[in-house]
Amino acid sequence: MSNDVRYCERFSYVFLKFTVIVYATIFWLIGGFILAIGIYAEVERQRYKTLEGVFLAPAIILIVLGVVMFIVSFIGVLASLRDNLMLLKVFQRFCSSFQSLAADNWKERRPKEEFVLGVTREIDLLECVLQFLYTLTVCLILELLGGILALVFRHQTVDLLNKNIRKGIVNYYDDLDFKNIMDFVQRKFKCCGGQEYKDWEVNMYHNCTAPGPLACGVPYTCCLENKPNEVTNTLCGYKVLDKERLDLQNVIYIRGCTDAVFIWFMDNYKIMAGLLLGILFPQFFGVIVSWLYITRVEDAIAEFGHYEDGLLDTVDRGGFRATKKQGRMAKCCICMPEID
Repeated sequence: MSNDVRYCERFSYVFLKFTVIVYATIFWLIGGFILAIGIYAEVERQRYKTLEGVFLAPAIILIVLGVVMFIVSFIGVLASLRDNLMLLKVFQRFCSSFQSLAADNWKERRPKEEFVLGVTREIDLLECVLQFLYTLTVCLILELLGGILALVFRHQTVDLLNKNIRKGIVNYYDDLDFKNIMDFVQRKFKCCGGQEYKDWEVNMYHNCTAPGPLACGVPYTCCLENKPNEVTNTLCGYKVLDKERLDLQNVIYIRGCTDAVFIWFMDNYKIMAGLLLGILFPQFFGVIVSWLYITRVEDAIAEFGHYEDGLLDTVDRGGFRATKKQGRMAKCCICMPEID
């Protein structure tokens, strides 16, 4: 093989390696940030916690999302950086516990030759990278499948949303998270309730049979916007639930928030398309780069009979490989270039 071809292959390996490292590290940090926000929000929420459906709380959703992103990205970082021996010792068994059937097949097809320093086997690298690739692919497929199902069964999706909104309205004054979200949506999209403004009848304080000034009314966020410099009337929705829709057009928003949000999505489809592209493109990119990296490692194994790190020069001495003397930085992390 000519030096030019060998250089191109080595460069492609190094480029893909560090691309995966940077990609996984960015999402690792983002996952940790989201996890920290979720934990903080959940700690704050516990002070006012009375909601029964805890898994519907935004803080729990952030924690779950952060944990998934953190673990998946951690797998990617360690799989691509696999020369960092200390991290590999800690994560080696954890990574192997996530092996899929496809990854297990590599054990039958690849030689279990040990690396230069004898800490891990080359099969562990491929299994970790494969797991990172498979996890990204599964997440991407689930997101696409969920979006397609939501469009195909859009009527059932709307009914499900309305049902969950009504459940939240029942605990409107007890769940601070839902209250803030509902108030924001009603003000932003100029709507009231889920399916319609009469959804507020399910709340014990707004039900027409309840005592108090809130009975048979709606929150003030359902009311039409005030004029500039006008003081907000928090009882503007007083006794509106027992009136007809036509009589309330100049008092409150009579359109339900589910319809209002869907109409906004349709009117701003360009923004939604850009947002969807921004969410899916990084995942497509991660799947493609991971697949290319795996392919490059496979080619190296097929050609040399073992995995050869593109950043290290190895020579044969008496039937085994020995690493050239490296600088202090290279000893700390083999993926670093040689520093004399």
